[in-house]
Amino acid sequence: MSRLLSILTLFCFVLLSLYPFAWMFFSSFKTNKEIYQPSQLLPEKFDAQAYGMLLDGKFVDFTGSLWQSVMIATLQALLATFVSALAGFVLARYSFRLKAFLIGAALLIILIPRQALVVPVFEWFHWLGWTGNSFSLVLCGIASGLGVVFFSQSFRQLPVELMEVSRLEGFSPLRSFLLVIPLFAPSMVTYFLLHFALCWQEHLLALLLLDDSSLTLPLALAKLSDVSHRAPESIGMAAATLSFLPIVFLFALFFRKMRTALSQLSLS
Repeated sequence: MSRLLSILTLFCFVLLSLYPFAWMFFSSFKTNKEIYQPSQLLPEKFDAQAYGMLLDGKFVDFTGSLWQSVMIATLQALLATFVSALAGFVLARYSFRLKAFLIGAALLIILIPRQALVVPVFEWFHWLGWTGNSFSLVLCGIASGLGVVFFSQSFRQLPVELMEVSRLEGFSPLRSFLLVIPLFAPSMVTYFLLHFALCWQEHLLALLLLDDSSLTLPLALAKLSDVSHRAPESIGMAAATLSFLPIVFLFALFFRKMRTALSQLSLS
């Protein structure tokens, strides 16, 4: 009986969590009048005109912003995964001075609000002359305290015998790292997806570092809301629906690897 009650409770929470997404999706087919009737979930008529107007770029260059976000999020997540994994490997498997200090610094970076770092980051990139292009947004997210802590915990599961063999063979830390990467593919994929999702929804740094010719999806959605008095509300709903589909697709595709990595991490 208690198991059935737990399942029903979980099912209710899942429905409550999915309802806003369902309302957003169905609202992309509605008229403004139907959208402002919150009790009406399904549209009277499914009309995909909003998607056509959105992809045509009538109000905002949605397609260009989509590819811009894909490029920035993919590059930043790949670089951040490699750098964080390498740092986590060294912290987990090697002993040296300042090791405890570096781990504490990584934890401190996690605790510092991101908004507190925005102005120094902008000033730094402005001084370097790197504002106004996509490379700046890719570069500013490579260093991640969360990634260092995540991988330092993951690499603690590495067998000691394997590290001893690499030392006997005279392997450098980098070569040893490249040797054990295949063993931690689930962890690499998991962190890549987490970082990709964080970069995908980055708004504040993108607003400061990019110009109007290289808007990401969050900025395009904000710009679309500014013209909401001219654009039907269904276009905004269509844009929001399309913007979260890549994240859903990636998480569905690599769900098993994520589950494996997180279960292994909980045992470390």
